[in-house]
Amino acid sequence: MELKHDTSNENNRFYLLDNEKEIGEIAYTYVNEDLIDINHTEIDPNYRGQDLGHKLIDAVADFARENKLQAKASCPYVAKVFGKTTQYDDIKA
Repeated sequence: MELKHDTSNENNRFYLLDNEKEIGEIAYTYVNEDLIDINHTEIDPNYRGQDLGHKLIDAVADFARENKLQAKASCPYVAKVFGKTTQYDDIKA
């Protein structure tokens, strides 16, 4: 399984590949130069239950930390995860 980061359009995203097949993604947009909005997460139904959603959130969180960004979550899944743990408190806007 391979994690990729795509910044080639306005809707930046991290995505997971399994043998060249895209199996999950998490997308974000810049609200301003210091804030991103994580607005979409999706995992292929055949790959659910493997914590891949958390892996994608971790990728965005690491990106935010490395770039000194804050993050808000308009994606319901990410908002739920943000609300259940303190692991992302340092980046939550």
